[in-house]
Amino acid sequence: MTNLDELGRSATKYARLKKSWNDAELARRAGSIVDSISLPSFSFPPKEEALSSSGTTAYVYESNTTFPGPFDILGELLHSKVPLEGRDAKFWPGEIIVTKQSKEEADAALGMCVEEL
Repeated sequence: MTNLDELGRSATKYARLKKSWNDAELARRAGSIVDSISLPSFSFPPKEEALSSSGTTAYVYESNTTFPGPFDILGELLHSKVPLEGRDAKFWPGEIIVTKQSKEEADAALGMCVEEL
């Protein structure tokens, strides 16, 4: 189970609460999501393998999983659109694109971008 799997469950509950207009519980759920993504242990689960081409390196998530719900919630909470952008990376629900040619450079940049977000 990954952090994004857990965040997906929270995002589903958040979406349900949004429809029910339960503002107090919605605020609690949003706070819980912010707390979980603020933990040092939070991570995006990319596969070890990456594809580098034309100055970018692309990662897909473990098990080729996509995370549309969590990315919608993260975008809303961060007042941003999907993809979520860090200095050298764009985080999409199904992949991460880093503007670095080599995997080694991309790995380092990815770590910094996750901390930045």
